[in-house]
Amino acid sequence: MSVARPARSLLGRCLSSTRTTPAITCQQLHTSAPRSSRKSRFRNVKAEELGLLRPEKMDKFQKATFPEYTAEEKETLKAKYSPEQLEALEAGEKAVDPKDMIIQGRLRDDPYKPDYIEDYTVLDPRYDLKPTLESTPKEVHWPDQSEWIDNYGQKMMKITDKKTSDQLTRAMVRAMRKVKESTGQELIDLTADELNDIEADPELIKRYVIEEKVPEAEATATGPEFMTRAQAMELDEAIDTEWKKELSKIAEFSNQGEVEPTSLELLEDGPAGFDRLHSAEAADLGKVPGVKGLYKHAADPEDMGQDDAGKFQEIKRLTGMSLKDIRSLLTKGLVTRWVANQTRLGKVRSTSVVAIAGNGNGRLGLGMAKSTEPGVAEETAQMLAIRNMKPIRRYENRTIYGDVSAKVSGTVVELMARPPGFGLRCPHRIFEMCRAAGIHDIAARIPRSKNPMNSVKAAYQALTNQPDPEQIAIGRGKKLVDVRKVYYGGAVY
Repeated sequence: MSVARPARSLLGRCLSSTRTTPAITCQQLHTSAPRSSRKSRFRNVKAEELGLLRPEKMDKFQKATFPEYTAEEKETLKAKYSPEQLEALEAGEKAVDPKDMIIQGRLRDDPYKPDYIEDYTVLDPRYDLKPTLESTPKEVHWPDQSEWIDNYGQKMMKITDKKTSDQLTRAMVRAMRKVKESTGQELIDLTADELNDIEADPELIKRYVIEEKVPEAEATATGPEFMTRAQAMELDEAIDTEWKKELSKIAEFSNQGEVEPTSLELLEDGPAGFDRLHSAEAADLGKVPGVKGLYKHAADPEDMGQDDAGKFQEIKRLTGMSLKDIRSLLTKGLVTRWVANQTRLGKVRSTSVVAIAGNGNGRLGLGMAKSTEPGVAEETAQMLAIRNMKPIRRYENRTIYGDVSAKVSGTVVELMARPPGFGLRCPHRIFEMCRAAGIHDIAARIPRSKNPMNSVKAAYQALTNQPDPEQIAIGRGKKLVDVRKVYYGGAVY
């Protein structure tokens, strides 16, 4: 047995283990790290360098740099600003000490300084908020029929007079152009471009024509700036002759569209004119110059560009309704089926849709359409429903007359009248039909087949074939009295 191992173990216990050098040296005594980023890149200019430590020099520099408002300047400010704004300016002048502005204030002179000084007189839509418009609400004035007709007639007369004046001004401009092209090239001071501008916008005539009274030129005066009396009379006769020709053309080929007010001008004087002040709607952009004629016109000017594709033109012609009334109708697809037609080339898959349309006030229509495109089928079914709308008889504008039943194939639908507040307790398809027709109290039952399409057809047939109390009274030769209406004194709606 060797004694080397025990000796080595005994010696190893007494020897201390060698320590590794740490990765990061630790210094007990050291200075703080430099913080160059905290120092300003610009040298501070002290007051002693400006020579402003003495009060006399400070006052002199203050009067030269930030002088007080003089009496003339205050009068100018009164004419420019309101009393509230002037009071705010004076408060701002008192709040800011000129000494602080001299010592602490400084305009930047580095390469990245802004190239402007903001005086906050103009609102920047990128940063500034739009000020709230304070206005006192006005009491609504409801004029009677005669007063409304008088006011409307005055407005229309004013618009028509302006359009007539513009039409005559354009005729005069055309006459002057013809005279200028023929004989009066040097006698008429307006250029061809100016005449074109006046014809396009007759309001520009106030810019080119001076309405001041100037002394008449003598008959013997000569020169480029004067005309002789003979030249002036000749020019007037030529212009009068051409103007009469233009007036005769207007009388022969008169276009009422140039004189009659447009729909936009009628809306300006409508009831929404005052509400524009309190509306969150942005103002109209108006006509963009250079874009005229690049877009398609609406199929009907009365639609105001809401039906440029002409989708509702045919339904408007068939029903006689306006676009606003058509868009206000409640339309909904109730039944959707996926069908297939077997041909020699294979199956042609289509979508069949049953839709309803109603105004919520006693009219209901049913439409059915089929197409290979689901969107086309649903849109066609809704249009057919609008076209097929019929009046639905309602008792007290809330329910039906008595109990009605209808049968289509193996489906039977039973509709029962109910008292006020009962609600629509019926299947969901009949619920949508009653809501579109304006019926609020009804009960329905389908005891036999629940086929969706047949149930919709049977419900529509039951609603349109209600018993008429007046026809029953005429057939029996007696007078029927509504006991409920008599009991409540007519207050049943």
